[in-house]
Amino acid sequence: MNRTIVIILLVALGIYCFPTLIGLMATAFGIAVGVAATLFGIGISLLFSVLPYLILGYLVWWLVRDNRSRRHS
Repeated sequence: MNRTIVIILLVALGIYCFPTLIGLMATAFGIAVGVAATLFGIGISLLFSVLPYLILGYLVWWLVRDNRSRRHS
């Protein structure tokens, strides 16, 4: 008798709690994907906004270095 009641309670609890557990897992997954997408977007944005300055700085450094080496030769 006790075993039957426990099985009935576990089935009823599973029916009512399973969607909640799936919802919690989906919420956690959604938050994780959102954070990852946000970080990816910020990284891409920084890359394309800072990259031209890095290229310009490298070109200036390369020209100055090349000019110095020609003067010393």
